[in-house]
Amino acid sequence: MSAMVLELGRLVRFSHTVFSVPFAVAAAAVASVDHPITLRVALLVLICVTGARTAAMGYNRIADREIDAKNPRTAKRELPKGAVSIRAAGLLTAVSGAAFLGAAFLISPLTGVLAVVALPLALGYSLAKRFTWLCHFWLGVVLALAPIGAWVAVAGRFDAFPILLGAGVLCWIGGFDIVYALADMDFDRREGLHSFPARFGPRVTLATSAVLHLFAPLFFVAAGVASGRGPSYFAGVACAAAALLAGQIVTLRGGKGDAVFNANGWVSLLFGAAAVVDVVLSGAVA
Repeated sequence: MSAMVLELGRLVRFSHTVFSVPFAVAAAAVASVDHPITLRVALLVLICVTGARTAAMGYNRIADREIDAKNPRTAKRELPKGAVSIRAAGLLTAVSGAAFLGAAFLISPLTGVLAVVALPLALGYSLAKRFTWLCHFWLGVVLALAPIGAWVAVAGRFDAFPILLGAGVLCWIGGFDIVYALADMDFDRREGLHSFPARFGPRVTLATSAVLHLFAPLFFVAAGVASGRGPSYFAGVACAAAALLAGQIVTLRGGKGDAVFNANGWVSLLFGAAAVVDVVLSGAVA
């Protein structure tokens, strides 16, 4: 039983929560400044974020299992090598999706309706590579919904902060994912799959990634200005920008796959921690 749990954890890459949870936590924390958050809502938001990404990743692995089996880089993933059955992966996906929808409706009818819209978008990303090179930006939109949804869960409405923060997340994820996809560029071309690198090549991919990672921290700054955040928040943005720069350097030096992932993983961790610290400090001063 424990071995299966570990394999399921590897299947959906729980380590990838660093790309969504910190930004959702940051949005909820900033929203709580004017809209006090209860422990119940905080736990439900956490269930929503983890449930949505687990369902999306589980479905991604199911949908891509035959493609993964052909790709040397992904052939040892849990479904292609038989470590996890399709039935188990499907059950995990279904339970996670249900948890996401259930938690969202428990927060409020508005978040429940938004979840009904968001879940198909999250699952649909897994099929996007079959027909559009915009798949990377589709993923960016899906992850951008995490802080927007967390804000709405706490505040009960939309505001400038989550929209601007979401735009920054979109730029960050889009710029990261197109570089990450360079590792599969030749394979995608052979298999007729659509990706940004397969369509435009390495040079345009690297230039586009750099531009997107320039805009990401600018949106983070704009979000902070719109919500009147303090020095700690902007220090976090500076650290996130430094992590983005480090990711670009790793890429230019030939880094791919996990090396690019690790460099970009610090972006949300640094930003999320700084945003929470800023909210705590602002409360202490007040």
